Amino acid sequence: MTTPFEPPRALLPEEFAELPQARFEGDVLVVETVQDALDALKRLEGVPVLGFDTETRPTFKRGVSYSPSLVQLAGDNTVVLLRASAFGAWEALAGVLGDAGRVKAGVAVRDDLTGLGKIGPVSPKGFEDVGEWARKFGWPVTGLRNLAAALLGVRVSKKARLTNWEAKTLSAAQICYAATDAWVSRELYLAMRGFKIKPRKKDSAKKDSPGRAVPGDRQCPGS
Repeated sequence: MTTPFEPPRALLPEEFAELPQARFEGDVLVVETVQDALDALKRLEGVPVLGFDTETRPTFKRGVSYSPSLVQLAGDNTVVLLRASAFGAWEALAGVLGDAGRVKAGVAVRDDLTGLGKIGPVSPKGFEDVGEWARKFGWPVTGLRNLAAALLGVRVSKKARLTNWEAKTLSAAQICYAATDAWVSRELYLAMRGFKIKPRKKDSAKKDSPGRAVPGDRQCPGS
């Protein structure tokens, strides 16, 4: 007998507290230069599904906004964090964002792409917004934190969200936060695409291209 599908629900605060904290445990490449950006993006070649996110310096004044300071792309075993100093490799980055043959999954991706459009020309293709999927399903939870708790059974920390993403050096907490957010977006897409509600074409089970290590190679630190 088939068990009816039950939409995920919003967890209570005490239920959130009991969940293990989400933490990406693969390689995190913090990219500062154009050449390192080109090398890092090669590490993701052949990966059919990428998690996507951006981070922007917070503003506390009405009418003041900034362009994204960081772009995150997450594969299975590698997350690339491209800082603004590496945006000189824009053509290569825009090539990934405009590749219709590769899924880029995130939450509220329209806002992220609007911000990136202020930096350079980009024709985004292959983007999937898991939050929009949840809305179309009629689920009561649509944000990354609630979806991660309901579907993946993990707690996503947001403590570093409003920190200075234009700092000379990113802190360990910022790196872990940025890498984990993009990776969780990818994991949510992989979990949600299997639902009968919205069948999707299956991707081949490819892993990240091994490539060579680039400066900034590190892992997400423990808590």
